[in-house]
Amino acid sequence: MTAVEETRPRWLPALKDPRNEAILGAAFDVFEEKGLHGATMLEIATRAKVSKETLYARFDSKEGLFYALLAWGSEKAAVDLAALDDSIDEDPVGALRAYGVACLSKMMQAESIEVHRIVVSEARRMPEVARVFDEFTCQAASAMIDRVVDALEARGVARMEDRAGFAEAFIGLLRGNLHHHVVIGILPVPTDAEVQAYAHRAMDWLLRIYAPPASAAAARAAAA
Repeated sequence: MTAVEETRPRWLPALKDPRNEAILGAAFDVFEEKGLHGATMLEIATRAKVSKETLYARFDSKEGLFYALLAWGSEKAAVDLAALDDSIDEDPVGALRAYGVACLSKMMQAESIEVHRIVVSEARRMPEVARVFDEFTCQAASAMIDRVVDALEARGVARMEDRAGFAEAFIGLLRGNLHHHVVIGILPVPTDAEVQAYAHRAMDWLLRIYAPPASAAAARAAAA
């Protein structure tokens, strides 16, 4: 394993520029240890084994480094989910469940949990960091959710009178108390099997909420 591979957070793919990898990997470690506010560009440069001049030539500030980390993570998520697009029209329910698992898996990465903690701790002092974090996480899901919603409606599986509400319910049900308890340290990071089971249950609830009236009535009758 190379030095760059050792510093790269596990949730991120390789970058073309190994020096940027070393810088971003070092930045993540320093942010994790000291928070965004407590981190210094000098310490990040030292950890990355680059000069401050090189660091500032590539990233103009700590905030710029943090935004680059978020963008890097979002790029990884897009690569993982790209294969779903081909299956959405054929099996929208399966695609929704798979997308739920992929999103929750990303949220539950130990590194993602730590980034979430950093953002929460810095949000009042640096609101732009919180805005960018929201853009790269919750808002990034909107395009895929729209594709799934179109397919669900075309198949008659769901009726959408409020797409914004569906997107909010998607995130809310997916995170639930599980994400909250992991972030505050009450629960450990769940296993892959636990993430899959939790995500499938959340997506099944979501489909029940947005089921067409006839399907909802049939579901209630079957449960009676």
